[in-house]
Amino acid sequence: MARRYQSDAASLTKRLVNVNHAIYGKVYFPVQSNSLKDIGRCIGAKWTSTDASGLQALVWRHHWDRTQEPRYRELLVEYNKEDCQVLHLLTCELTKIQHSADILSDVDFADKHRQRATEVGQEIHSQFEEMLKFAHVHYDKKKISFRQEKKTGQEKAENTVSNRGALNLRQKLLETKRKATKSIQLPPEKVCPTCGYKPLWCTKFASKRLIIDLVLTRTGFRKTITEYKGVKRYCPKCSRNYAPAEIRKYPDNQLYGYGFRRLFAYQRVAMRASYKSIAEMAAEVFREHMNTATVIKCVKDVSRCCIETENFIVRHMLESPYIHVDETKLNIQGANWYGWVFTDGKHVVFRLTETREADIVHEILTGYSGVLISDFYPGYDSMPCKQQKCWVHLIRDLNNDLWGNLDDSEYEAFVLEVKNLIIPIMETIQEYGLKKRNLNKFKAQIEKFYTCSITDKSYTSDLVIKYQKRFIRYRDSLFTFIEQDGIPWHNNTAEHAIRHLAIQRSLSKSFHESGTYDYLRLLSIRQTCRFQGKSFFKFLFSGETDLDKFAVRKRKPYKP
Repeated sequence: MARRYQSDAASLTKRLVNVNHAIYGKVYFPVQSNSLKDIGRCIGAKWTSTDASGLQALVWRHHWDRTQEPRYRELLVEYNKEDCQVLHLLTCELTKIQHSADILSDVDFADKHRQRATEVGQEIHSQFEEMLKFAHVHYDKKKISFRQEKKTGQEKAENTVSNRGALNLRQKLLETKRKATKSIQLPPEKVCPTCGYKPLWCTKFASKRLIIDLVLTRTGFRKTITEYKGVKRYCPKCSRNYAPAEIRKYPDNQLYGYGFRRLFAYQRVAMRASYKSIAEMAAEVFREHMNTATVIKCVKDVSRCCIETENFIVRHMLESPYIHVDETKLNIQGANWYGWVFTDGKHVVFRLTETREADIVHEILTGYSGVLISDFYPGYDSMPCKQQKCWVHLIRDLNNDLWGNLDDSEYEAFVLEVKNLIIPIMETIQEYGLKKRNLNKFKAQIEKFYTCSITDKSYTSDLVIKYQKRFIRYRDSLFTFIEQDGIPWHNNTAEHAIRHLAIQRSLSKSFHESGTYDYLRLLSIRQTCRFQGKSFFKFLFSGETDLDKFAVRKRKPYKP
């Protein structure tokens, strides 16, 4: 609506909450669906109109636009008001459920029933669980205590403080265990990086950082441990001390340099390695022992550095005469989200959305004047640009229904007419390519097909009627490839681009929301490299940002 009426809705959209996301897979009402009408009636809500529904609201709006009768307007206003009231009632009910689950001890959950035991039995269960942990191969034996002693409030507070400093302590221990193979003395800052004040005042405070990194060589990697040293300078205007720029570019808790992080990103995205496997590789090959959280942070850091590269890919893609689009389900911590892919055959962009609504397509393709190639998902139909529907999806559907309906002779005859129309077109494409001058001759056959088999024909078979409606609805977007040069007639390019994500989905089973955005950004770059015949590995280590300008340098012949 904001796009339609040219208004700013940012303040509103930031406050929107998907209530269904709090229900799906978490709360099971005794109804057949999660629609507002079903759940609302279950919790005691009522609508004034007995036939109130979203579809009926469209009918009322149609009558109001045509007749301007006040009763239709009143019906619409009352319907929307009651929907809002029911939604408020539902959120209150969900709040009660959450509150009950937090404070009641007799609440059972679907995936984990409450275990009841006496005080003595609870102590036995607790000690038995510790014994089971003790037998586990990968469990830290130092964390196990068979005797459950109650801790005082002071001990708990001390433990909390120690946990907070665990990361910094580990960082200091790692730095003290290693000896730098190279030491670099950095010049102090002369100009304040924040306000531009100069000259900065001298101080006696020293600054140093130890960075463990990998350097790419002709035969592999070389591990380096570099110590950066410098003196801090003081800015009287900002009232801050500033270390040299080479030290400031590394966060305080960062130990590993860009080489390690890029290698981890390559293994995670291109090789589909799990974070645990990457940590094991670092320990086995480079003798760097780290947990999976460190690996995850390294991959995220690389992804954040590639935001500009992703923007370059989007801009180059929007210059193409056509763009393919497709989507697939992703399990984000138990809920169904959707991963989207956009590609022109050379550039690939992935996006993640909480629902299957096509708002992301409008966002990415704002102002796009080319051709959008997609399957028959109705969400794409609202795009204002020209479209080409995938004939592979249509032929696959026709063929599967033909296998399953052997006794429907009317449907068989209809499929035969479609075959007689499309086969000569495919043969021409195979011989001459997607050239308008060679495909224009089929316009007369297409018109004849629609006249004889679609618009002026009545059928009795429900299956034929279904496809008849599809051919009528998508008449303008089924044959765009005949009217323009070089427009593909299928959406296989998008399916090819999204296949890597589908394989990763099968391996990982479930994703985390925050990490998926970073993963998809790196996957966009990886698939773009693949489509352009470039090395994703070498691009990561090149330091380039624009992938179209990146070219792999040819090595000179080795001379002994």
